Amino acid sequence: MTDKPLIAVWGNPSSGKTVTAVKLAQAFASRKLNVLLLCCDAHCPSISTIAPQGAAKHSSLGELLSQPTLTQEELLRYALPLDVSPHIALLGYKKGDNAFSYASFDRERAVDFLTLARHLADVVLVDCASYLSADPLSTVALEVADTVFRLHSCELKSLMFYASYLPLLADARFQRSTSVSVLSNVKPEQDEREYSQVFGGIQVTLPHVTTLEQQAASARLLDELSGKETQAYNTGIRQMIEWVIPGQPHPPQPVTPPSSASSGKIAAVLQRLWPKRRGGEQ
Repeated sequence: MTDKPLIAVWGNPSSGKTVTAVKLAQAFASRKLNVLLLCCDAHCPSISTIAPQGAAKHSSLGELLSQPTLTQEELLRYALPLDVSPHIALLGYKKGDNAFSYASFDRERAVDFLTLARHLADVVLVDCASYLSADPLSTVALEVADTVFRLHSCELKSLMFYASYLPLLADARFQRSTSVSVLSNVKPEQDEREYSQVFGGIQVTLPHVTTLEQQAASARLLDELSGKETQAYNTGIRQMIEWVIPGQPHPPQPVTPPSSASSGKIAAVLQRLWPKRRGGEQ
């Protein structure tokens, strides 16, 4: 791992990638580290939901990636600094953008971009798009990241997404980084244990927090989380930070790479979960 870590946050749709990435950025910033947060999803641009006050003057990540050449100066010009935190800057797609708004770019351009970003910030956080086939930047981020936080949710669609991506995740090019499995937005009534077994072990659990849900709904994700209800969530974020910052005591053990055997586990768990979901016998 380098002194300036690159972190990818990835998972199934609605698994809480953007929310988690923002809260991680705030946690790093509280340690006086300069953070560049890259929001890669062109299908659902999120800058307006993170920093609505600055969204109007924000230039699109798609436009930057379409430039003939990439320089540190251009990257800095496009980045949106946050008034609420001098240590965080955003880059992402703006409201109204879609996958066809800008010229496509290749893997080499994505590598160059992430390399430049890494030289400009103490920490680069990449909020990846769920569907990698639609975004080469997210794919490259998963390849070159020092740490990948792989988010899962306690939903059947999360199991299906995980099963579909098992062959991809097992590819050697995605095994360079440390992968951390995170169970996200877990509600008290959800069967956390059953889902954890399918995903091959969970290193961090982020519980559902009503205050956080309200922040996301009102575009106030940059507000601080405080109060008794948020303690377990903030503990989970601190655990994630410990995976990244060198010198932390008792570093967690690496995650076992997924294998084809997990498909059988998914089928078995589905047989147990379906009756519960339909109101049948447990």
